[in-house]
Amino acid sequence: MARQGIVAAALLGGMALISSASSFAAEVEQGTILSAANIDELKSMTFSGKVLGDLLTSSQEILIRDHGMKMRLRQGGETKVDPRLVEATKANAGTVSIDPETKVLVGHVTGMPFAEIDGNNPADGIKVAYNFSRGPWYADAVDLNPMYFAIIDGTKGLEREQRWRFSRLLTAGRTAAPHKLEDNVVKYEVVLNKYPEDTRGLGIVTVSYDDARLPDVYAYIKSIRRVRRLSSRAWADPLSATDLLNDEAFGMAVDPAWYESWRMVGKRWILGNVHSTVNVAKDTNSAADRFPMIDFSEAPYWNILDDWEPREVFVVEAIPKKGHLLTKKVQYYDADIYSPMLHWQEFYDQKGELWRVENCNYRPALRADGSWAQTVSYVPVIDLQRMHASIIFSPPDGEALLNDPTLKVKDFQPGAIPRLIK
Repeated sequence: MARQGIVAAALLGGMALISSASSFAAEVEQGTILSAANIDELKSMTFSGKVLGDLLTSSQEILIRDHGMKMRLRQGGETKVDPRLVEATKANAGTVSIDPETKVLVGHVTGMPFAEIDGNNPADGIKVAYNFSRGPWYADAVDLNPMYFAIIDGTKGLEREQRWRFSRLLTAGRTAAPHKLEDNVVKYEVVLNKYPEDTRGLGIVTVSYDDARLPDVYAYIKSIRRVRRLSSRAWADPLSATDLLNDEAFGMAVDPAWYESWRMVGKRWILGNVHSTVNVAKDTNSAADRFPMIDFSEAPYWNILDDWEPREVFVVEAIPKKGHLLTKKVQYYDADIYSPMLHWQEFYDQKGELWRVENCNYRPALRADGSWAQTVSYVPVIDLQRMHASIIFSPPDGEALLNDPTLKVKDFQPGAIPRLIK
C-alpha cells in the first residue's frame, strides 16, 4: 500500500475509534445538575447523544468552574412558532437582499428576511443578525410593564431592585397586516425607569430607520419635565445603574448596519434554556422575596438553577465601529430560522479581554392575538471584571403584552414619554 494510503487508512481508523468511543460513552441522566463539583466527571459523558463537554462554551465553563453556575439538564423539546410567520417567510423567500456597500436590508416585507442561512459562509453572519433584529418572530408589538431588575454585587449580594418598562413596536416587516406602519422607520423602542422613586422617569425612546442612519434618541428630563434629543451615539451607552448597554436590550437592539462587520464563525451545539421554569414573585414587599430563584446564600449571589437543553446554534462575531465600548461580541443564535433566540453572548473590552456575558433564557408564551412564540423569561448580564450583575425578569406568565393590537405609533412618540412611565 502506498504511503499516502497507509496514512489515510490510519486517520480513518482513528476517526472510527473516536466515533466508537463517543457512541459508547456513558449517558448523563435528565435532571442531572451540572456544577463545579461534577463537571470533570461529566464532561466526557454524553447527553442526548452529544459529548457534554462539547456542549459548553468557554465562558459557560468559566462560570461553572469559578462562579458557581449550575445547569439542570433537560432533554430537548419543541419550541413554539407562529404558523403565519412560517407561511409568510416561505412566500417571500429569495426576495430580500443586503446592500453590499451600506449593509442595508432591501426588499423585506414580512416574515423572516432570510429563509436559508449557510453556517459555513462567513458572509451569512449579518443575515442571522437581521433575522433576529428585523424578523417579527418575537412579536410585532411588545410591552413588558414592568420588567424587574435585580442589581447584584458579586461580593456582597443584592444591591437594589429596579423596575423598567421595555416596549417595542415594529413598523416594518410585521406579521400582521398592514406589514408597514410608517415610511423609513423600522421600529420604536422605549426603556423607562419606574422604580425606585429617585430614578423614576429616567429612560429613552429610540427611533430606528431603514437606511443605515443612526437612530434618533430622546430622553425625558425629569427635573424640568421636558423631552430632549440626545446624541445618536446614546444607543451604545450604558443603561443607567445597570450592567447593560442600551444596544443590548432584548438581547440585541442594534440595526446590523450600525456595526462595522458581521462574520459567521460556524455552526455547533450548545446548552440553551428554551423552557424556563422561572417567574418573579410579584405580590411581596421584599426585593429578596421577589426573586426566590436567585441563590442569595453564597457568592457571587447571582446564580439561578434552571433547565438547559442541547440547541444547535449559529456562532456570529460582531465588530462595532470605533467609539463603542466593545471591540467584539460573540453571539450564539438558535439555528431555528423561525425562532433565532440569542442564547448566549460574550462581550470583549477595548483590550480584547472578556468583559461581560449575557444569557437570554426563553419560554413559550401565548400572545394577545392567540398565537404562540418563544419569549424572554429572564436575562442575566454578568460583568466578570468587576464581579457585578444585573438580572432582568419579564413579568409573570400572562402579564407580558405581546402583539397587543391597542399599541400604536402615537404611543411611542417622544412626547408620550411622561405618559408611558405610568
